[in-house]
Amino acid sequence: MCFQIAPAQTKKNPKNEFNVLNAKYHSGKLSAQDYFVKADSVVHLLFSEGTHIETKELVDLLSLYEQIAWSNNEYHRARISYYYLFFNNARMFKKKGASMYYAEKITVAYKEYGEGHPLIEQLQKSKIYQEQRLYDKIVDLFKTEKEYLESLPGLLQKDSVDESVGLNALYILSPVLTGYIEMNDATSVRQIAFLAREIGVAIRAKYPITRPQMLYTDMLMIDIELSLANFERRYIDTKNLLNQMEGLKVTYKDQATNFIDINLVRLRMENYLNLRNVDSLQAYIIRYETSPNFGKGQAADLAEFKAKLQALKGNYAQAYTHLTDALKHEQDVQASLTTELSDLLYAYTQAEHSSIALEKSEKVKQQRTFWLVLISAAATAIILGIYLIMVYRSKKAKEQLEALNDTANMQIIALEEAKYQAVRDEQQRLGQDLHDGLSSSIAAIRHQLETLLLDIDDDSLKSKMTMIKAETENAYRAARSKSHEWFNAGDKQLEQSFEKQIKQLTDNSLPDSRYNKTIHIDDDSLLHVGVDNRITLLRIIQEAITNIIKHAKAKSVAILIYEEEDKLILTINDDGIGLGDVKQKNGKSTMGLNSIRRRVESLGGKTEIHSDTKGTEIAVCIPIL
Repeated sequence: MCFQIAPAQTKKNPKNEFNVLNAKYHSGKLSAQDYFVKADSVVHLLFSEGTHIETKELVDLLSLYEQIAWSNNEYHRARISYYYLFFNNARMFKKKGASMYYAEKITVAYKEYGEGHPLIEQLQKSKIYQEQRLYDKIVDLFKTEKEYLESLPGLLQKDSVDESVGLNALYILSPVLTGYIEMNDATSVRQIAFLAREIGVAIRAKYPITRPQMLYTDMLMIDIELSLANFERRYIDTKNLLNQMEGLKVTYKDQATNFIDINLVRLRMENYLNLRNVDSLQAYIIRYETSPNFGKGQAADLAEFKAKLQALKGNYAQAYTHLTDALKHEQDVQASLTTELSDLLYAYTQAEHSSIALEKSEKVKQQRTFWLVLISAAATAIILGIYLIMVYRSKKAKEQLEALNDTANMQIIALEEAKYQAVRDEQQRLGQDLHDGLSSSIAAIRHQLETLLLDIDDDSLKSKMTMIKAETENAYRAARSKSHEWFNAGDKQLEQSFEKQIKQLTDNSLPDSRYNKTIHIDDDSLLHVGVDNRITLLRIIQEAITNIIKHAKAKSVAILIYEEEDKLILTINDDGIGLGDVKQKNGKSTMGLNSIRRRVESLGGKTEIHSDTKGTEIAVCIPIL
């Protein structure tokens, strides 16, 4: 049996229901776990009343549910329940593609927590096959899962699987049982019924579980027994089982049980037909047709019962008319299901094979689908081509801008170096003038004072002249010291300028958020290096940094400059992946290294490169002239 839920009007406003629930959670009146239970109940109640909620609307309603569920790993069960709500919404209202999508989401959620086989995808496939009356497909699906299904009673008893997995198994076994009944395979019918009883008993042993799970378990257990009783033509037992099903409405009066009514009416019609009770059958046909839950999907079913009623009465002409109506409604349903399966092609890949098998006879539709795919592929290729052209042009423009920026940067560096060189030259000139002019004059005055002291006999005057001589010596030492200071300050400033340029270069290209940087330039190591050579050194450092960014995947970069005898040493280190794999994958990566070698050779120096999986070191040695 397939439980039916038909669309119906409801006075409940889903948004208002959740606004009240959300307010209670935010005010602290509901814990997270209580919120999940209440939210599940509200959604299930809406479903049972036939309220179809669009996916976007359901996402909005469950936004707080999702936020809480993903805030803590201990709520992983709520994450599974979250996807179940979307699955049930799609499944109950015939959105097969969406239901398969959410079934896959549920499977993934289970696997994340070590529960790898929830049977949810198999459940929905069996539902689709049942609506198409492809009982051989249902049986084939059962056979692929038979070993696992037969192990479930034991797994449930050991608490190795969740009770929801057992409930999914019952949902699968119900159409499987119908399939074997259609095949008139009595042995398999009884085996499936026995397995379903075992699983049901194992689930019931876990009571109390969630009330909705208990309701659906009891409903499915009665459904299994109903199918078996009808197969064995025990129609009085069937009547008693239907009374038990109606009793569930009392047992679970705290739950939404509206869906039981529409199923009960149909099952009682089938029972009265089997008992050949014309009056009761006629009464229930009227009740079925006038039910507020009656929809177009039940039209073929109703027409078939009307035909059988007229046949019981001996009115075969009217029976024929109703059968014709039933056939027309059935064809409409099949056409609708075929369309749904076409939608499913795009939602779930595995369903594609089933859909193709079902639609082999529709050659025209297959051709349309082929041309649609071909046109889509061509359009995709054209769009991809345009995209690649745009990417190429964007890349070329980016390269041009980078080249322009590099040129501008180096020109700025050259101007900065020239400025500091001019300042250095002026300071050294002033120092030289101070040394050659003022210092020399003071030295001459000091010498004359020393000569005068030799000729003075007056002690008082001699004492004063000695003091003047001492002050003159102090002035001489100050002037001489200042001249040396000015002369050397220009070199110091030029060296500091170069270190500033290196830091600016690395700060722009190697952000602190991604790289650990160490830059050290020894004092006086660049005193004898000219402007042109300094710019060449900056180019070498720039090329090395470019290689690090593009290929090294490094986290740390170190730049060291020091003087060793009559040579300037520059080393650049990184902790990246090394050059071995890069050279094999991309020959262009060596162009940067060759550029470094050529620049070093232009300065009369040598380059050594050491690289392994722990990183790369570039060592440059340049003679100081």
